[in-house]
Amino acid sequence: MSKLLSLLFFTFVISSAIGQALSLDSCQSMARRNHPLLRQAGIIDQISELRQQNIQILNLPQFDLTARASWQSDVTKLALSMPGFAGPEPLSKDQYKAYVDIRQKLFDGGVVKKRGELEEADRLVSKQQNETELYKIKETVNSLYFNALIIQVNLQIVDLKKNTLEERIKTVSSAVNNGISLPNELDQLRAENLLTDQQKTELKSTRQTTLALLEIVTGSVITEQTIFLKPSLSTIDVNNDLNRPEIMLFTLQKSKLDKSVQVLTNSRKPFVYAFGQAGYGRPGLNMLDNNFADWYMVGAGLSWNIWDWHKSSRERSTVKLQKDIIETNLDNFSRSVKMSLSQEENNILKLKNLINSDEQLVSIKDQITKRSAVALENGAITSADYIRDLNAALQAQANLETRKVQLVQASVNYQTIKGE
Repeated sequence: MSKLLSLLFFTFVISSAIGQALSLDSCQSMARRNHPLLRQAGIIDQISELRQQNIQILNLPQFDLTARASWQSDVTKLALSMPGFAGPEPLSKDQYKAYVDIRQKLFDGGVVKKRGELEEADRLVSKQQNETELYKIKETVNSLYFNALIIQVNLQIVDLKKNTLEERIKTVSSAVNNGISLPNELDQLRAENLLTDQQKTELKSTRQTTLALLEIVTGSVITEQTIFLKPSLSTIDVNNDLNRPEIMLFTLQKSKLDKSVQVLTNSRKPFVYAFGQAGYGRPGLNMLDNNFADWYMVGAGLSWNIWDWHKSSRERSTVKLQKDIIETNLDNFSRSVKMSLSQEENNILKLKNLINSDEQLVSIKDQITKRSAVALENGAITSADYIRDLNAALQAQANLETRKVQLVQASVNYQTIKGE
């Protein structure tokens, strides 16, 4: 049976060259490219670019146009009474004014620069949040891929069983025709062959479900002829360094809060500006002239909010508390990841021990099956006895091959949890 198993796996390798072969890395790449969140990365950059442009225009001159018409109940008068001097013409109670107000910051304490840095920090946080969600698809792909791989291995074992049974059926059928064996022995083998067909049908149905889910995740067509390649078993690194995107997200969130504190600090500084006004109306700058006139005014000013009732200090305290929350979330996440890594380490050790005993079991069960086949041909045992030994041997082989895949899966899961 071991020769037949080797031949079956050799046939599998040849068929992989003919049919579509998929690796875990290719599935991961396709799943990432197919994920809707990947398209958000470009959108986040576009939004940030628009916001940066709005921030930078704060350094440019600001223009405001104002137009106003009014009627007032009284106007300015000069109470002068001099002989031979009529005095100025009384001002009209309807007044008009239209002017352009120009304002240019000369010094803003670096607020605009820090606001730009804060927007960049916000962009990085948003993209890293996106990356964190994208990373979760790795676990889904790992689960589906290794499920498909285990089903593939079990189908190979079932095919091996079917080939073995068909050989025994031919031998026992000849013995029955020659009157050496009873027909009941042949029927036992045929019944087991039908049960094997049912096992194969169930495995194929499960595989179709798994492949359909994998198609949705990867956005690629995966057929029943697709061959899933088993990843190589890599040595795991048990150091405590984590490279998960969540770790970077926590770091960027704290950096964003630091930028917000800098904006808050700079906004408390005085800022200097130049201004100018140019307009037309009645009256102009000369309030005693009742005619329409154009006018202009230029100057500079300083603005400084010298007292904000401790608003800034309270906001800084709020930011500090928010950073404490992030640190708590980081500690909780790190502890959770380390617990998962510890579980996978124990799982890897368990699987290695089981594989060692499985290899011994396969060797023993294979010898038992060979002796049972000879005994069946000689009529020393019944078909039921042979089927029992064959099923035990194939189950041992299935356990061995499945655990080999599970060991690779556990090592891949370990690397995924760690962020490698």
